[in-house]
Amino acid sequence: MTRRQLLEVFGVALLAGRARAGRGAPALAHRTLGRTGRWVTPFGLGGQAALQFPANEDESVDIIIRAIELGINYLDTANAYGPSQSLYGRAFWKLRITPGHPDHDPALRERLFIASKTMQRYALDRSRPQAATAISDLRRALTQMFGDGQGWIPDNAYLDLFQIHNLTTEQQVDQIYEGLEARGGKMPDRIGALAGLLDYRDGTNFTGLNPEYRRWIRHIGISGHQNSPVLMRAIQRDELDIIDTVLVALNANDRHYLSHQYNVVPVALARGMGIIAMKVFCAGGIYTGMQRQPRETGELIRTVGVPGGVDSADLIRYPLSVPGVAVVIAGVSRVDRERPERDQLACNLAAAVLDVPSEAERRRIEAAVAERHGTRTNYFQDPSRGLVHPPPPQLERDGDRVWVRWQTGLAGSEPIRSYKIYSAEDLRAWIPFRPQTTTAPLALPLPSYMVGGDPVRVEASVELPPW
Repeated sequence: MTRRQLLEVFGVALLAGRARAGRGAPALAHRTLGRTGRWVTPFGLGGQAALQFPANEDESVDIIIRAIELGINYLDTANAYGPSQSLYGRAFWKLRITPGHPDHDPALRERLFIASKTMQRYALDRSRPQAATAISDLRRALTQMFGDGQGWIPDNAYLDLFQIHNLTTEQQVDQIYEGLEARGGKMPDRIGALAGLLDYRDGTNFTGLNPEYRRWIRHIGISGHQNSPVLMRAIQRDELDIIDTVLVALNANDRHYLSHQYNVVPVALARGMGIIAMKVFCAGGIYTGMQRQPRETGELIRTVGVPGGVDSADLIRYPLSVPGVAVVIAGVSRVDRERPERDQLACNLAAAVLDVPSEAERRRIEAAVAERHGTRTNYFQDPSRGLVHPPPPQLERDGDRVWVRWQTGLAGSEPIRSYKIYSAEDLRAWIPFRPQTTTAPLALPLPSYMVGGDPVRVEASVELPPW
């Protein structure tokens, strides 16, 4: 179907109203969200924009209702997004999704994939007993979305995904892993978010933080805007496969920065994780040039794109063409049941279910964004470091072989396609790239005669091996 035909179908669904929610909505293409095994629509409703800064809360609630009416099943929010979680709570009650509703619709709830986030790195910190934690944020999300907003959480309430949000430093990665190895023994005075959330995923109480053995989350994820190596490190350290998803900034300016699509995404894909793309519009900054998040309602864009700007559909389609990306999320500020071509929700969804751009079209979209809006819109992303070669490798002699072990390189504006191993100035091996998925270094054995006593180095290359 063309985009116009899709918008006509969506317009009918929007006009049909609440009775169609989750039942008569258009049949949409879905993608598998990695090893969660869940099918999600390729466009998901972001929890910011009018859900974080509502001009009118009833209209913001209606955005959520319309998203579900259209068949969108990935719903995003966070504890840091102002009233966003509470607005979801109001919408869920109207749609009979809330457990305990007198006309509860459990089948509709099962079709939805509801995700929230915490900015807290610890599940417990005895040195700061009054501070918020990942567990208190989990409780807050559940009471606001399914309970009374004051602390009560109904039975059978749960989140499909709870994410540790906005990891930016190696120290934060250390913090979220703290105490994980102590589960089942004496727990330390500080327990990282992963150990605490794992109890609420599995219905266990190894940390002592889940005495009622609740199972309030189905999956645990991480997110990040800024630093690919930090996210890569968090994934590589996950020996227990706790982290099922990664939410990462990804848009048509990505290759002008420390690229997420060529660094963290291949690692996540190789680990089977579900990959969610965000910041596809740079919070509107691609159109406005604003170098920060909006802080009030008046800073939100309420149109579908802007006159003379890059087609908003291309900005949705671009990240969906990155291998492994299952769903793109974006905040919405305006919907229009009468004229779906003016409805941000309907237009974003229509773009997401169109064809995936080819490599040539991806380059066209990148060029169009650079020409019309510049390349400095990713205020949240680290500057490019260019192609970064691996540090000096470790050598381990094993009989007539020498094992060469090295840490991953970092891609620049092009993906790493291979590694070249040199002894002195002689090329001794040239192998296809593979991502480093654990803390164990990449490794390759070479015959001892190829190495001798000469220094060895490993170079990352954007070239494929010639064979």
